[in-house]
Amino acid sequence: MEQRGGDDGEDSVAASSSLPFTLHLDKSLPCAVVRAAWNPEKDLLAMVTADHQLNVHRFNWQRLWSVSPGKKVTTICWRPDGKAIAVGHEDGSIALHDVENGELLRKIGTHKAAVQCLCWAEDRQSSSQEIGFNSLLQEDRALRFFPPPPKAPAMPGTVPAFELSLSLGSNEEIEAASRKGTTRVPQQFLNVLCSGDSDGIVCLNAFGVFPIGKLDVKDLPEFETEEPEKFLHRHQVVSSILKVSLSTDLRQMTLLCNTSFKDHTSMDITQPGLYAVSVDTSLLGDRRTELRQVARQAPSVEELLDVLHISHAVMQKHWFDATSSFAEKFEGFSALLREHGSYTKPKEEFLSLLACGSASAALHQFLAVSLGEGGLKRLAKSIDSAGRELHIILAEHLQPAAELIAFRLGELSGLARWRARMQKIGLEEGLISRAMEDAGMVLVQIERFLRILSDMTGQFRLFFLWLTKSLRQLNGEHLATQAEQLPFVNSAAVAAFLRCQFETDPIRPHLASVSDNVQLELSVEDEERMDEIALLGGFEDTKFLQKTLSQQIDQLCLSCHEAFSRPVGVISPNLCFKSKILLCRLPNSSVDLEKMSLSLTHLEEKVDKLPVQVGGITKSSLLYDYICFKRHTDSSSIGVLCRFGGDLSEPLEMRSHWSKLDAITLHLEKKLQCVDLALYKQQQLVLLIAESALYGGGSSQAWLMIFQLEDLPFMSLSAISTIDQLDLFEKCESIGAVVEVGLNDGRARVIPQSDVVPPLAVSASRGLACIFVGQRRALLYDLEEDEDVKSE
Repeated sequence: MEQRGGDDGEDSVAASSSLPFTLHLDKSLPCAVVRAAWNPEKDLLAMVTADHQLNVHRFNWQRLWSVSPGKKVTTICWRPDGKAIAVGHEDGSIALHDVENGELLRKIGTHKAAVQCLCWAEDRQSSSQEIGFNSLLQEDRALRFFPPPPKAPAMPGTVPAFELSLSLGSNEEIEAASRKGTTRVPQQFLNVLCSGDSDGIVCLNAFGVFPIGKLDVKDLPEFETEEPEKFLHRHQVVSSILKVSLSTDLRQMTLLCNTSFKDHTSMDITQPGLYAVSVDTSLLGDRRTELRQVARQAPSVEELLDVLHISHAVMQKHWFDATSSFAEKFEGFSALLREHGSYTKPKEEFLSLLACGSASAALHQFLAVSLGEGGLKRLAKSIDSAGRELHIILAEHLQPAAELIAFRLGELSGLARWRARMQKIGLEEGLISRAMEDAGMVLVQIERFLRILSDMTGQFRLFFLWLTKSLRQLNGEHLATQAEQLPFVNSAAVAAFLRCQFETDPIRPHLASVSDNVQLELSVEDEERMDEIALLGGFEDTKFLQKTLSQQIDQLCLSCHEAFSRPVGVISPNLCFKSKILLCRLPNSSVDLEKMSLSLTHLEEKVDKLPVQVGGITKSSLLYDYICFKRHTDSSSIGVLCRFGGDLSEPLEMRSHWSKLDAITLHLEKKLQCVDLALYKQQQLVLLIAESALYGGGSSQAWLMIFQLEDLPFMSLSAISTIDQLDLFEKCESIGAVVEVGLNDGRARVIPQSDVVPPLAVSASRGLACIFVGQRRALLYDLEEDEDVKSE
């Protein structure tokens, strides 16, 4: 490729090849597409339409599924294994959807502003020796001792809750292995979801759900300057994250952000620009084994905590509905007594009937007319059904979830004792021990509640049996024989129920919500016994039996949240700023970010001095970030920057290989403009080009052009200069790193439409490009079919 002037642009366009890429599909669209991304492992294309629909199509354009988030979708990103997709929203939330059916797997709310970009990186740099060791060390032993995790029960009148699976990557494979009775679980590499928002916040979540780091670009150091007094009062005010990329060895992160500054004295916004920021994330790569161990356990605990909360709410609903009907019926009996001029209580009337066998007129009317045997049976069935539902929820949901939580916290407690390694990622033994104690207390509360529930439901059955028998005896002469068919009633037990439980329901306080501030009463003997047990058992909270079940579950959630939020506070300060460079100036701080074509990724580059051993890993290539972007004020100018962040895993003696920053700017010949661009596999750059409207328009063609990055005549920037405020285009112009590009300089293919629009979606796994035309048609091209054919 050689430098040329712009006079022969028209001849170059005319001489360009008319050979197109193979067109697989040409489909009409019901709505404009604003974002698109190919699945990295499967022939699936995810698209976000202008009406905020998320659609996933197969290669043959058959729709796999579609969801309506109900809010604006700002960005999407596939998980590296292709089994889930992350969707960022304008309200700062991120939703994870299953690839098979679009079901919501998890929703996280780590951002307070619109999520602008997502990047999901997976650690694939582990050595075979490390993988073999970790497969033994990280075996999920819960699969040996426990059945699959319980689902949350369905609230009465609703469908069953969806199971929160797939959040940790290969859970479906793990559960399949558990069902088969095997203990060999497929190896799960650590993957990290990086997200950036419009406030300049970058969040990192292991397996997409467990927070492990947070970075605020506005807190990064300012540019150094030879005139410090000139910028003494300047500070960053706008830092919207546009792109983020994390290397597959998790050691380096690159950000593209729109940053502006404000002067304290004049309050003017100055120097808005697109900046590249390099961040050293070596801690994640060095501690990927420990992070993987913690991140596999902690999200499972959080999902099980959701099961506890939902199970409690469902039990509360069942019991409160049943007992409310019971209370409503007997409140009617109190009103009936007042109508008959009696001021006795219903309890006293029932005790009198139990003792004497005769009923007052009001009681007789209530039993025979207001209730009747049918109403009495319905009321008894309601209470009995609620009791059975509570037993089922306790046995199949609440207790198994609490036991599994205690086991997983025990696993984390064992890891936390390895202080030399685990404290560096924020796993604190004291916090985990406190959470374990709270989990044990939840189990004690569940056991106590089971006993109370069994006793109370039995007393209700006895009470209703006695009422039925009494009603039949009061109703007539032929009922004596029928009464003999009923079981014997223990009068002393009925009397005890009437005296102690008839007016005060012992179950209701245990199911009270946290907001009710209920405190259970304990006898003096029980309190003394608890103090003695605390001295022997070593737990600190001797008053936990005075808490309700929901209060104890809430306490467990708080202690787990405190323990699991600790890694963010420990890891985040170790995400070190390395360097910053101005890529291009922007006309103002409120520039339309949607019109900026950016592509950022880490690509492998082979080096002659390799392979080498780095941290026990044999590497035959190094990871470098490549940044490609279109100049905001000139659609014909494209900047390319490589080796900005470098490869921190490279041996020190070899780092001179990337210490010289390489850059180049491409200037499209006359009449051409870049519509969109994308970095492609094997260090390739794909450009979507159309004729510029400034030169007559009316064209019937556009082009796809592929450049091999290693063939571009990059020039080295001597150092990342922050003293001068030249942007990348100005730097490249000053050293002559500018190349005029025509359609004959790359592998260009014609597209027989001119109204091509962003986004350009390129699949590296299948070599496909999806181009959107006029916002209402999609064209699917094969980029690899003629790779061996040289462009003329």
